[in-house]
Amino acid sequence: MRSAAELLPENKPPRTIMASDGVPIRRAVAPLVRRLQQICLSVIAEALADAELVQLEYALLIFVDDVPGISQQTLSEALGIDRNNVSLIVDRLEARDLLKRSVNGADRRARELTITAQGKKLWRRCQPKILAANKGLVACLDARERELFLDMLVRVVNANKVHARPGGGRRKRGSIKTS
Repeated sequence: MRSAAELLPENKPPRTIMASDGVPIRRAVAPLVRRLQQICLSVIAEALADAELVQLEYALLIFVDDVPGISQQTLSEALGIDRNNVSLIVDRLEARDLLKRSVNGADRRARELTITAQGKKLWRRCQPKILAANKGLVACLDARERELFLDMLVRVVNANKVHARPGGGRRKRGSIKTS
């Protein structure tokens, strides 16, 4: 079987390349980042399995520990997820006594979040596995390449923040017309 590079003219970079296992890979930012996200979710899910946490729950615990009293709205913006979903995640973590939710004294509509001792203990117990998982994800790169890769990811994310919003890119309900 010929590779995509062999099928395209010399002056054009290949749009599709063959991985070592023979599976084609699109050489474009969005498909590669989507694939990397799938890989990251899988690796992190494995690391968190024993704690019975998912990635967003773990991230939420860290944010709340780093910023005690953070509001659910601010947390929603920081995580890039819908505030209703934050509320559902907080419900699950609160039921496990990992977080405490209280009413903001200045704005009774707002909810402030604090991590419990049990929540702090759990996320700190998970931290070595998460660090190892992250390190494993970029183990194919040398130290200089890892730093460069992270710097470039940060730069791309910061340059495109305007597009980081809950539900961005999804179809609206009822937007698909059927015959």
